[in-house]
Amino acid sequence: MTLPEVSFSGAAFIIAIVIIRTVTINKLPKKTFLILWKVVLLRLLIPFAIPSVFSVYTLMNRMISTPSFWEVETDNITPAISQGNFVIVQDRELLPTNSSSVSVWFIVWCAGTILFAVFFVISYFRCRMEFQTALPVNNVYAVQWLKEHPLKRKISIKQSDRISTPLAYGIFRPVILLPKKTDWENVNQLQYIFSHEYVHICRFDTFTKLIATLALCIHWFNPFVWVMYILFNRDIELACDESVIRQLGEKSKSAYSLMLINMEAKKSGLLPFYSNFSKNAIEERITAIMNTKRTTLVTLLSACIIVVATTGLFATSAKASTDRNSDDAFAISDPQTNAKDIVTDKKGAVIAERKSAMTITHESADILHYEDGAPYIHDILTNNTDRTIIEAQYCMLAYSENGAPLKLYWNFLDSSAESSFENIVRTKENILSNQTEDYRGGWSLYDGEIMKNLPKIGNGEANQVAYSLLCLKQVVFEDGTVWNNPNYENWLKTYGGKETDVDELQNYYPHEYRVELD
Repeated sequence: MTLPEVSFSGAAFIIAIVIIRTVTINKLPKKTFLILWKVVLLRLLIPFAIPSVFSVYTLMNRMISTPSFWEVETDNITPAISQGNFVIVQDRELLPTNSSSVSVWFIVWCAGTILFAVFFVISYFRCRMEFQTALPVNNVYAVQWLKEHPLKRKISIKQSDRISTPLAYGIFRPVILLPKKTDWENVNQLQYIFSHEYVHICRFDTFTKLIATLALCIHWFNPFVWVMYILFNRDIELACDESVIRQLGEKSKSAYSLMLINMEAKKSGLLPFYSNFSKNAIEERITAIMNTKRTTLVTLLSACIIVVATTGLFATSAKASTDRNSDDAFAISDPQTNAKDIVTDKKGAVIAERKSAMTITHESADILHYEDGAPYIHDILTNNTDRTIIEAQYCMLAYSENGAPLKLYWNFLDSSAESSFENIVRTKENILSNQTEDYRGGWSLYDGEIMKNLPKIGNGEANQVAYSLLCLKQVVFEDGTVWNNPNYENWLKTYGGKETDVDELQNYYPHEYRVELD
């Protein structure tokens, strides 16, 4: 999956969680939302499609005929140069309407990612430097509390005059840091603070926040990821509060809430936008604390169902159903032909005709021009199989307006490695089942009058390519299945290096491949 696809999928997942959270925030255990947010993080950081028949995108594909995603990137296209009537074929990771859109987008994305990463790294190390000035606490209760709460990771309790509210930091050597003005005689308040920060440490919340920050830096352009980042941090605190209340008992609700209010009043105003967020967050936290109830079997089952259902619907990608028959109709296909399937009802009456599901079609391959006048081949491929294509290898042959073949030579490899008329390209991009992939190739044809900076071969005259024939050689599907075109060699012998009738070149598309899979 490409970055825009992953980000779009994550946005849909985030919207679903926000809706669920709004409705059930005080009805379900707070860990429910933490689990959902962590699944979102996995979705945002792992660029792999996980096809599922239960995916919301599968359901959408069944209701509409348009594809769920579209691709704009093509990988590993090898340049080639021909002599005489010559062609240079090179990789252009561009949209046909704007020859620089993808490259500009990539530069902007990199700049934004680096900018936000630098901001968070500087903020992190700035805080670490301030925390290094903290002094150990020798309070009797604090020492006793540490003895009663052992961990494999040694916990330290320190104090600093540079903070206004308690916090915990560190992953391998965690530290509970308290303000220097803490009331060390108020044992109940210390118990609440230590219990709260101890839950953060046990759950590795510091590490989880770093992962969330990483996702934010990568998907900084997606406003829904910013929403996730804010709500995820809120829900970490809500889940921590809930855990403390369950440990200390419901009688501690009022005192614990009062402590949070007092802590909020002491917060620094260095970052006003954080103050506004904190005000809303503290109200939400107190409301959640006062509504904390014992977890029942019903609420636990409800939480599990919501997590499983939401993950199944939004964390997975589309997968076409292999069952394309309805209750009242079934398809009959002729295995000897690549024509159309006949759909009949139970009485045998013909209802409709449709193309076989196990085909791949090159819809067209037209010679078009970019805005700067440079010619390119615009080809369209449709995946009519029941599986997602992740890689395709295919050949291009070029012809003049009279049907004369144009020789192609490798730019970086010995031309003897392949036929001089053959240019093999391997592209890595996902084409979902029943998806039509527009502008797959990104082929750019050399024009000696326009593309001044490219090496000139022959007399350097303008390109005379009028027609192009494309043929799939190999296709790799997402499940690891590989399909090799059994007719490829015959196709190459028929067309490669041979003059071809113009009418045949004009009527070549749509060119359909019969795909037989085990």
